[in-house]
Amino acid sequence: MPDIVHEELNALLPALRGGVLPAQEDVVADRGGEQYSRIVSDLRETVSTEDLARIIGIHSRQIQNWAAGRNRPQGENREQLLGVYYLVQRLRDVYRPEGIEIWLHSRNREFDARRPLDLLVAGEYERVLAAVERLADGTPS
Repeated sequence: MPDIVHEELNALLPALRGGVLPAQEDVVADRGGEQYSRIVSDLRETVSTEDLARIIGIHSRQIQNWAAGRNRPQGENREQLLGVYYLVQRLRDVYRPEGIEIWLHSRNREFDARRPLDLLVAGEYERVLAAVERLADGTPS
């Protein structure tokens, strides 16, 4: 048997034994959630890991795992992560990153002197989103 054929067969043997074919490596490598890793990295420009974990209701280590691409959010955690991502994207229509952080941590008259961050932690996403939409659209509250 020519050496090149022998080498190709040896390369395929692990796949035949339940391994991964070379063409599948990229798909398997993305099981951890490369797109979610980008979303988390983008969010962490304006929202700390600890604040993001508090909003979603998980340990900050989970956020770090998502950022590293070791795994990806599922179910309600995924919905909350994507909700916060949308909210921050809308805030970027109005503020720079530092302004977003300040807005999230500042007491707000519209929220009875509560901080938007605290409302998000309490699960009042829709109320905060409505205020953000008004800000982005230039509509007074």
